[in-house]
Amino acid sequence: MVNRPFITLDNIAVRLRDRLYLQNTCWQMNTNEHWAILGPNGSGKTTFVKALFGGIPVVRGKVILHFAAKGKDNPAAAAQSIGYVSSELHREIVEREKLRDRCRDFSGKIEEVTTVKNVILDKVDRGGADSSDYAKRLQMTAHRIGIAGLLKRDVKSLSTGEISKVLIAKALIRNPQLLILDEPFEGLNQRTRASLAAMIDGLMQNNLRVILITHRFEEIVPNITHVLFLKHGHIHLSGKKKEALTPETIQAVYESEPEPIANPGAESLPAPALSARRLWLKGIDPRASARANLIEMCDVNVRFGDLRALHNFNWVMQPNENWALCGPDGAGKTTVLKLILGDNLQAYANEIYLFGRRKGSGESIWDIKKQIGFISSELQTRHPKDCRAFDIVCSGFFDTVGLYQRCDSQQIDLVGEWMHILGIATLSDVNFGRLSQGQRQLILIARAMVKSPTLLILDEPCDGLDIVNRQKILKVIELIGRQTDTNLIYVPHSEEELLPCITHVLNMDHGKVLQRGRRGDAGGSRNFS
Repeated sequence: MVNRPFITLDNIAVRLRDRLYLQNTCWQMNTNEHWAILGPNGSGKTTFVKALFGGIPVVRGKVILHFAAKGKDNPAAAAQSIGYVSSELHREIVEREKLRDRCRDFSGKIEEVTTVKNVILDKVDRGGADSSDYAKRLQMTAHRIGIAGLLKRDVKSLSTGEISKVLIAKALIRNPQLLILDEPFEGLNQRTRASLAAMIDGLMQNNLRVILITHRFEEIVPNITHVLFLKHGHIHLSGKKKEALTPETIQAVYESEPEPIANPGAESLPAPALSARRLWLKGIDPRASARANLIEMCDVNVRFGDLRALHNFNWVMQPNENWALCGPDGAGKTTVLKLILGDNLQAYANEIYLFGRRKGSGESIWDIKKQIGFISSELQTRHPKDCRAFDIVCSGFFDTVGLYQRCDSQQIDLVGEWMHILGIATLSDVNFGRLSQGQRQLILIARAMVKSPTLLILDEPCDGLDIVNRQKILKVIELIGRQTDTNLIYVPHSEEELLPCITHVLNMDHGKVLQRGRRGDAGGSRNFS
C-alpha cells in the first residue's frame, strides 16, 4: 500500500465551554498507520479524537480528512466515514434503558425489551440499501465481531465485554474507514480483554485504520504502529511505537514514576482522619451492626429472560471483613452489587439480608443507602458538571445527585477533613465538570466516606485512570480498608489491584460461586481469567 496522508491537523484549536484547547496543534496520520493516544487524565485525549469527526467545534485551523472525498475540509460531513466507540456510549445505553423501563412500567408494556439488534441499527443511515442487503450486512458484521448469537438478546442482560463488542459492531455497520476506540477495555477482565484485543488487532489487517485511546500500556495491541503522547492539552511527543514508548518519555509525560504499593498498611492516615473515624452522624454507627451479618444471600436466583445471571447463589459477609469479588466478564459480579444497592427489583423475590434485616421487610431504600457508599467510574456521569466539588462531597450525607439541602457545621467540618485527607482540598470551589477523571474519582470517594458508611462498594474504581491516579486511588482504598471501621466489597480490575487490606475472596463464574473464603486459604484463591 502506498503511504499517503490519511488525516491532517493543520494548526487547530478547539473550544470547550469558555476555553480553547489543543491550540496550534499539528499532526498527520498516514494510510498505513494505526495510532495509540496516551497521556494523563485531563490531558485532552478524548478532545483530540472528537476533533477528528466534528464531535467538538474546531475554531481555528483545519482538520483535513484525505480519505473522505466530500469532507476533506469538513469533519462533520465525513462523520459517516468514522466510527467512534467509548465507555461514555455504554453508559448512555444503560441510562436510556432505565428510562425506557420506567416508560414500559407506566404503559404496561413490561414484556418489551431492547435487543442487541435494536441497539446496533439505532440511528443508522441505511444509505438506500434495501432490507435484505442490510440484513446481510448486519449478519456479516455480527459474525465478524463474534456476537451473532447475541442479536436477539435483551441489551440489559449483556456483560461489559459483550456491550463493548456490540458498540464496535454498531460503528462498523456503517463501513467506516477509521475506527476510534476510546478506552474499549474499560471494565473487562483479563480473558475478555485478550479476546477483544485480538479482535481489534484483526480489524487492523484489513483496510480499516484504528486510533486507540488507553491508559494501560499493556492494552496497546500489537498492530499499533505509532504513539502520540498528550500532556496539558498539547502534543508532547509522537512517533513510531518502538521509538516513542520509552521509560524516559513515560516518566516525563506523567511527571512522576509510579511506585508499587509494597506495604500500604504500614502507612497511616493523616491526623484529621482520627476525628473523621469517630464522627458518626445521624446516629449511624457501623459498630452497631457488629452483632449481625452485613450481607447474607441464600439460594439467590436472578434471570434476564432466558439468561440466568445468578444460580443458587449463597454468600455471607460478616463484620470486619473486606471482600474482593473476582471472576470473568459475565460472571455475575455486577448483578450481586445491584442486588445489594437496590438497583435490581429481583432482590425482593429472593432471600437476601442486609445488616441483619431481610430486604422487603419494610425498610426504605434510603434506610439501606445511608449505610452504603458506592464508587464506580460510571457514577461520575450522573453528577452535575456545574456543581462545586465541595457540594458534590456534601451530597453524600443525603445520597442525592446534586446538593439540595444545607449541611450543618459538623457536616461541613467533616467534608473539609476528608478532602484534606485525600489531598483534594484545593479543588473545593472547582466545578465537577472541570476536574480530571482521577480528581472526580477522589471527590466521589470523599462523598462516599463523609457519612462513615458501614459498607463501601468499589466497582472497578480504577477504570479510566492513568498510572499515577490509579496508584493514588489504590493507596486511598488501602488506607480506608485498614484504618477505618468501613467494610469493603471490592471488584478489582486485575490481580495487581488486589490490595493487602482484602481479607476474603469470592470467586464467581456464570452466576455461580466457584470458591469463597479467607484470602490465602484453599477456598480463597482468585480468578481473573
